Amino acid sequence: MNRVVDESKPVLETWNLGKIYRTGFWLNQKVESLKNCTLSIHPGETFGLLGPNGAGKTTLFKILLGTVRPTSGRANLLGHPIGDRSVKQRLGYLPENAYFYDFLTGWEFLEFVATIFQIPPAVRQKRIPQLLDTVGLAQATAKKKQLRQYSKGMLQRIGLAQAMINDPELVFLDEPMSGLDPLGRYQVREIILALQAQGKSAIALPS
Repeated sequence: MNRVVDESKPVLETWNLGKIYRTGFWLNQKVESLKNCTLSIHPGETFGLLGPNGAGKTTLFKILLGTVRPTSGRANLLGHPIGDRSVKQRLGYLPENAYFYDFLTGWEFLEFVATIFQIPPAVRQKRIPQLLDTVGLAQATAKKKQLRQYSKGMLQRIGLAQAMINDPELVFLDEPMSGLDPLGRYQVREIILALQAQGKSAIALPS
């Protein structure tokens, strides 16, 4: 699917975004997980979140993806406030520890994800082979081998394919090179460059 992207407008913006968790038996202790995060990402940009453990990188991901509510500040995704369900169809996401249905083949899993995005059968029958080629996973393996038999690297490749199944404008990648050999890491870098060439954006937590 081809979408018209306004390159003058950021695909992601945050203003003084913050998150405080309450802990302790009486919830009377505060832990500031994210503080005054302000950033802007434009179409075609790849943004890497760098920082030590506890810096708030994962918290920021969760807020932007709508699984955690911010304590302060605000953010927009693709011109809409975070939490707007209409934006979900235009996002891709590769979690750090993705859960896969063990007894599905890789092809069946991609079919399942494509169905969730309401991608027409004719479109997904073309897109799935293209994505498998892009991530470097043999179609024969994807059709015959159940996911429980995949190595960590193979699962990561399927995860990348499902993150792109809906032709997203903005892709969230949580440690996309985890478990990959040098060739796999090179292919991930090439995938990100290909996304850039198509005017798409990515925000990543490097391994």
